[in-house]
Amino acid sequence: MTVPSPAEVGRLVERRRVLRHLLVKPLILAGADPELFACAIRHRAELTAWFAEYAGWILVVEPGAGHVRLLKRPARRDATRPAHAPGKEPFDRRRYALLCLALAALDGTPGQTTLARLAEGVRELSLEDPQLLPFDPQLQAERRAFVDVLRLLTGLGLLVLRDGDAESYARRAEGDALYDVRERLLGHLLAAPLPPSLAGSPTRMAEEERPKTEEGERHRARQAIFRALLDDPVVYYQDLDPGVQAWLEHGSAFLYERLEQDVGMTIERRAEGLAAVDAEGTLTDTTFPEGNSTVKHAALLLCEWLADRARAARVAGHGSPGVDWPEVLDRVTALRAEHAERWSKEHEPGPAGSSRLACEALAVLEGFGLAARTDAGWQARPAAARFAPATTP
Repeated sequence: MTVPSPAEVGRLVERRRVLRHLLVKPLILAGADPELFACAIRHRAELTAWFAEYAGWILVVEPGAGHVRLLKRPARRDATRPAHAPGKEPFDRRRYALLCLALAALDGTPGQTTLARLAEGVRELSLEDPQLLPFDPQLQAERRAFVDVLRLLTGLGLLVLRDGDAESYARRAEGDALYDVRERLLGHLLAAPLPPSLAGSPTRMAEEERPKTEEGERHRARQAIFRALLDDPVVYYQDLDPGVQAWLEHGSAFLYERLEQDVGMTIERRAEGLAAVDAEGTLTDTTFPEGNSTVKHAALLLCEWLADRARAARVAGHGSPGVDWPEVLDRVTALRAEHAERWSKEHEPGPAGSSRLACEALAVLEGFGLAARTDAGWQARPAAARFAPATTP
């Protein structure tokens, strides 16, 4: 057995650090983190090959433009991680529409633009499509939605604020700001196998062309399970298609070895599925449980309750029936009364606030693979047993 030299160990540690960062934040900017950017440049060949081979993801390294972009493609559609500006609520349909229009307006824009000029470009583009509601900058709600889009693009590094204040524009239409535009990053922002101009429809944008051969199917299956475990904490066998399940029967040892050695993940195997465990606790965009979040505290209590209900139903021989929405709402209302002194006041009093809190808490559980909505109602998934109340002998 060959023992790696200290230099080789150092390179492996450095490469793992970049790989892990890209899994959490798939964009590295030279100006924001020059040391990490330099590491990514040094290991570009190995990292590009790793992501392409195991996950089917493209790594774009642009030393001259000052960015490294991992074009991730999810293993499944997931509505629990919406876009949002830093510190703001998740995007609604209108903000997504304005985001797409803003990206289209920025295409071909020179190195600098003003907020007013970009807003006018968005307005003109919105008038070209009869299915879109025209952008009206005279309405404050429209301006606030547009500013949320600009904050997202600034957070991503596509826009760099040079002068002015976007918030002043949100308050009154006369406000303005000056932005630098990273034109080369714009072309790599959208991680879609087919660009919109060629796809023709949103569904087609997500389609990936693969050889229709036995080897092509094995390759697809391997990349699907790598994607799933790199993106999600829990993967259930029942959610995997037969091809992926068949690959796992023979390739699981290879999967576990690569994720442990290259990424630093430990894979827990259970009868129902797999869980990717990161001992450092940093390989995630969000954590659960989380003590300072009212929504996540409510989600934890709902998780315990749903798991307890499922276990009681199984003991009684009733299988695991779902809990309908009125029961969930009643439970959240009771929890709000019980924890009124400790929970934040971000959710308005009464049924409307309880309904919003319940929806947000259930979205957390769904995102972590702890609960699912079925025809019978909300139901705990197997991993929720970790949070079930302990039984006393």
